[in-house]
Amino acid sequence: MSGDSGRSTVAPTIAAIDIGSNSIKMTVGRPRGDHGLDEFAWFSETVRLGTGLDATGRLADDRIEAAMTTLLRFASEARVKGAERVVAVATEAARAAANGPAFLERVGRETGIEVRIIDGDEEAALTFRGLAATSDVSGSVLVTDIGGASSELISAEGGQIRGARSLPVGSGRLADRLTPSDPPGRGELAACRAAAASAFAPMIADLGVPVGSALRLLVVGGTGEYLARLVPDDRAIGPATIDAVLSESERVLAADLARRLGIEEARARVLPAGIAMVAALVDRVQPERIEVARSGIRTGLLLDALGGGRSAIGVTGVADGPLSVTAGG
Repeated sequence: MSGDSGRSTVAPTIAAIDIGSNSIKMTVGRPRGDHGLDEFAWFSETVRLGTGLDATGRLADDRIEAAMTTLLRFASEARVKGAERVVAVATEAARAAANGPAFLERVGRETGIEVRIIDGDEEAALTFRGLAATSDVSGSVLVTDIGGASSELISAEGGQIRGARSLPVGSGRLADRLTPSDPPGRGELAACRAAAASAFAPMIADLGVPVGSALRLLVVGGTGEYLARLVPDDRAIGPATIDAVLSESERVLAADLARRLGIEEARARVLPAGIAMVAALVDRVQPERIEVARSGIRTGLLLDALGGGRSAIGVTGVADGPLSVTAGG
């Protein structure tokens, strides 16, 4: 019997986890026979890992315990789904916290998850790689991924990244600092919008983002997903639509918003600050179109772990169902 005859020919299943400052999310996927990728299971939990980070410089003990509970559950769920590996990346909260490395060492020791901290450049690259597999990134595109403690901007042209920047400003950080009320007041949301505008301005200038014209703004991640659920038609989002959602936020308690969207109250609590950040970006770049898409970072991480090539990736499927990423022209 040859050395290869005992090897399994079953495609490996891998779980990819994004340990963010607001939420921890996991996608499970496996390669297709045609060198594409099937994503078939998704999990999400709001833990607010970055809560209080600006004040203390550390991850709070109760948030660490909440994250560990979630990650242990996700590792178990991944095994149930047949995952042979569980890989994870941690972003701004773990990057910035003095006890971030100790937290991740504990994650690896207690859960078996292969986890690493990534910087803003790698976060942007993974996000765009996954996004290019699932969305139209042709033409002039500005991608924004507004997280809890940081946000990324990716400027692309014709499906190629022209430049990317990460800034340590996110919906959780702004909500903790500027929106103490529930629901947030008009002045509080205006302060979030102004703070975001100040943070975005030098990044946009540095990236040389073309203002107006045929520019498309692509909002990904939880902020984009939930914004899409709050507008009448997510295929026709404009500045006035976003302003209307912000105005409505002044009258809706986080608990009511959470019930409407089917999300945790803690996540709903920071959503208005995230939408205010989108509004600030729209004010600045004046895009021709505003679109939303599922975040690409976990798809990018799966492709990275499986060794998939971005250049040959296309997509079929629907947003609310199992995603089938297939080799295409």
